[in-house]
Amino acid sequence: MSRRAFALALLLVGAPAAARPGVADLGGAQGIYEEGQAAALAGDQAGAAALYVRALAFAGGEHPALYHALGNALYREGEAGAALCAYARGQRLAPRDGDLAANRARVAREAQDKLDPPETTVSALFWLSFLSALEVAAAASLLATAGLGGLLWARARARPVGLAGPSALVLAAMLAASVWVAENRAGTTVVIAPEVTARSARGPDGVELFRLHAGAELLVADAAEDAVLLQLPDGRKGWVPAAATCSTTPGAPFPPR
Repeated sequence: MSRRAFALALLLVGAPAAARPGVADLGGAQGIYEEGQAAALAGDQAGAAALYVRALAFAGGEHPALYHALGNALYREGEAGAALCAYARGQRLAPRDGDLAANRARVAREAQDKLDPPETTVSALFWLSFLSALEVAAAASLLATAGLGGLLWARARARPVGLAGPSALVLAAMLAASVWVAENRAGTTVVIAPEVTARSARGPDGVELFRLHAGAELLVADAAEDAVLLQLPDGRKGWVPAAATCSTTPGAPFPPR
């Protein structure tokens, strides 16, 4: 099977989950979301952002439509760094969402620090660039079920096993492994403070190395409770206070509003 054909097959398997979940899927967070929408329409972007963060807590922090609305409110409020973080989280949950991708790219272009986007994917696992971890896991489950079912059917009828069943199981194992890679890959964080100094050690006693500004997205090389070690595209690293950053990992606590 060609690489393109395999990619299209995976896309079709994941098609039911392809679109960004709608706001009708919010359950108990629906009322809070609607309050946020009303606040945003009334011009209270700060209030809307606070309500969206509350709604995310009810939704387990993993709803791309909420992150999209939150990013819009934060951007209108002038909090570009936090907006970029919200868009990045939403895009990680819905990689093919054009609105999230466009908004994230726009905010990144406006950032003061002109940095190359962090590389967090493995080129060989190309499907992770357009499928979420949940979609890949669903595809792996379907392939494993089909492969195992095929083997059991062949055994029950004393038929030759053939290649279809084992191939499906191998693909399922490969996809399952890629989900592990996706969930454990190097994370990124976004600077949300207007300006922060990166130092050689945690705390004010470290030597000043470089400064970063709101909207800079970087790889996380290490983390502690009160600080994170950020890595620039050129390999330089520096510690900054954790409170000055926002992790792009969905489900992580969003900076309080």
